[in-house]
Amino acid sequence: MEKPVDINEILFKVKMLKKDEQMNLLERIFCLVNSKEIQNDTFKLSTITGKGSNIWKNTDIDQYIANEREW
Repeated sequence: MEKPVDINEILFKVKMLKKDEQMNLLERIFCLVNSKEIQNDTFKLSTITGKGSNIWKNTDIDQYIANEREW
């Protein structure tokens, strides 16, 4: 039997990620939670307007995009 997942352990590990990795994880979790929309091919980015805006408030978007394009 698998060990139950400990949310505090997950959060501890997430805090160890770089900011861009945290953002990527957030996007993936959002898509997972809204998988019904994705399965129906009706997912639109406009459905997440304003969600998580506080995460981006201190982020230089141009620098973030440049970093994403490097890999």
